[in-house]
Amino acid sequence: MNNLFGEIPSEIDTLTEIRWFEIQEAYLFGTIPESIGRTWKKLHTLLLGGNHLHGGFPDTFKNNDVLSIIFIDRNLFNGTFPNVVATLKNLEWLDAEANDFVGTIPDEISNLKSLRILNVNNNSLNGYLPDSWDENNLIEDLEVANNKFNGPLPASLAKAKFLKDFRASRNQLTGSIPVEYYQLENLEELYLDQNKMLGELPQTAEPFYDGLQEFSIHSNDFEGRFPVEHFEKTFRIKVLSLHRNRLTGTITANICARKDTELAYTQILTLTVDCDLMACECCTCYEGGELVQGTGS
Repeated sequence: MNNLFGEIPSEIDTLTEIRWFEIQEAYLFGTIPESIGRTWKKLHTLLLGGNHLHGGFPDTFKNNDVLSIIFIDRNLFNGTFPNVVATLKNLEWLDAEANDFVGTIPDEISNLKSLRILNVNNNSLNGYLPDSWDENNLIEDLEVANNKFNGPLPASLAKAKFLKDFRASRNQLTGSIPVEYYQLENLEELYLDQNKMLGELPQTAEPFYDGLQEFSIHSNDFEGRFPVEHFEKTFRIKVLSLHRNRLTGTITANICARKDTELAYTQILTLTVDCDLMACECCTCYEGGELVQGTGS
């Protein structure tokens, strides 16, 4: 945020002891010099978000044992997703949001047992999501929204017991929510809206219902009764976005009462349904897939 302008000079590779490099919200353009990957062996944090850089992430960082945090979000990076990141065994946080990366995320990225946050929202990535997660993964925040991913949700992700936030909206995902996800006790935010998903929601009191704060599945093909009773038992829920599906049932007075603005931390902020299929006196209504003006909040 200092109006720095220009390219990253290749001469900067002489700083062989550098551990933290940050130039964000500036006017850097050009590419990341390949040479710094060969010489910055002690680099822990690389923050370049909010610039005008293009190209890819240098392959010269391959197998770096120190690099832990990478922000290259909101740039003009293009080409295939940098598979080199799957070799950074101590990587904890990768933010590559809002670029123009294409191709797939390598399945090997689930081998990074220290990875806690992966954000690749708003790119042009495709293929299946990685499906080799296990109990040793520390992933808490997985964000892959607004890409071109297809196929089913990765069932193995349910083994990542620390997962709190999973956002996969606006893709081309198919199939139903894997039953394995019902055991995710720490899951707080689940966004699956605007895909091609289907199936019914579980009617039994599954563990993941207790922790959900934001649940958005609108604009899919989910059907069957919405299990409202399991959302009456928690004061955590803030977002219920259910419209443009084939869900049926009734949103009860107990849920509607939670829209009271005086409830502060327990207030429901978003509550949308298809009012021609579900009964609700307080919801933002959709009928025939279209918003009904003057309803809800």
